[in-house]
Amino acid sequence: GSVGALVSGWHTLRSYKRWLWASLISLVVIWLATPTLFWPMIHDLYGASTGSRPLTEAAVQTLAARWIVYDWVREAVIAVGFVCAVRAISTIHRAYGA
Repeated sequence: GSVGALVSGWHTLRSYKRWLWASLISLVVIWLATPTLFWPMIHDLYGASTGSRPLTEAAVQTLAARWIVYDWVREAVIAVGFVCAVRAISTIHRAYGA
C-alpha cells in the first residue's frame, strides 16, 4: 500500500511526497529490523527457556532487556510510519499543473 500510494502521488507536490516517503521508509526499516535483529534474539531466548541453548541467567536478562528496548524503538518507528500515512491521506494535494 505504501509503494502504491507513493507511485500514485508521484506527480504531487514535494511536501506531500515527503509524507509518503517517510511512511515507506519506516515500513522498510521494520521489514529489515524484524528478521535481522528480533528473530535471532527470540531464537536465543526460546532456546534458553527450553534448555536447548544454555545461557547464564545474566546473559538471558541482558538479552531480554535489549529485546525490550529494541521493541520500543520498533514500536516508535511503526507509530511514525502510521502517523505519516494518516497525515498523507488526510490532506488534499493536487498534481503539478492541476
